Amino acid sequence: MKAFQHILLATDLSERSESAVQRVLQLGHVGIEQLRLLHVLSGSLMEELKRLISGNMPARLEESTRQQLQTEVEQCMQLPGATVQGRLEIGRPFAVIAAQAAEMNALLVIGAHRQHAVRDWFQGSMLERILSCSRQPLLVVKQPAQTSYRRLLVPVDFSLSSMAAVDAALKMAPDAEITLLNVFEIPFESKLRFAGVSDSELAGYRASSKQQAERDMAAFIRTLPDASSAGLNSVLEYGYAPEVIIGQAEQIGCDLIVMGRYGKSGVEQLLLGSVTEYVTMECSCDIMVVNEK
Repeated sequence: MKAFQHILLATDLSERSESAVQRVLQLGHVGIEQLRLLHVLSGSLMEELKRLISGNMPARLEESTRQQLQTEVEQCMQLPGATVQGRLEIGRPFAVIAAQAAEMNALLVIGAHRQHAVRDWFQGSMLERILSCSRQPLLVVKQPAQTSYRRLLVPVDFSLSSMAAVDAALKMAPDAEITLLNVFEIPFESKLRFAGVSDSELAGYRASSKQQAERDMAAFIRTLPDASSAGLNSVLEYGYAPEVIIGQAEQIGCDLIVMGRYGKSGVEQLLLGSVTEYVTMECSCDIMVVNEK
């Protein structure tokens, strides 16, 4: 199983990034060969600083930032078998981060301690831009990295993207308890109610939808290698996918959610993409987002 050999850790040099550093240090089992710690100073803010403050303040800021970055780099030197480097760039943070992740073909790791901390750092829309534009897998670290991942939740819609999510989960935590979750619903249920469909009829439709989901889940698991599928749990839930995913993660004490970035096709891709963004922003545990193979 090919592991994540290249990792780009985008750091803001704060406490939240310290958790991301510690998490990466616990990923030695995935076969990391190259680790780059990247900090991006906003070019527009640097220009504003030059305009407002005379003297060499921008140069002093750049030097102090470089020293902070080097401290994090030195922490990561203990990672066995990996080449570790730090890089300080000036530019548009989103563009620089996305470009370097693509250049390295890397797993992109960012840190966030509390709910919405990602939104704070990336100034609102930055994470959404990464999710929609970057093709690289993304790991958002929200909790202190005290132990290896123990309980993973993988929401699946049985697409290639879901297959990639299961594969990534097995790479990240091969010894963890992994639960596959499919959230099913009746298409256009509210419109059916408006059209006068009775509760008993809707209950019948739900039962049929669950039976189909059970068949689809069984078929999906059969496509996995025997060694991979042996330790997987599966759960089927009815409801609104974002809320069900977050609720299930809390119920099982999940410490990592692994999701595909897109679904099957067309509208399904758009809908799953919005679910992924919502869960990424609102969940309290770590989350990893991947593309299809």
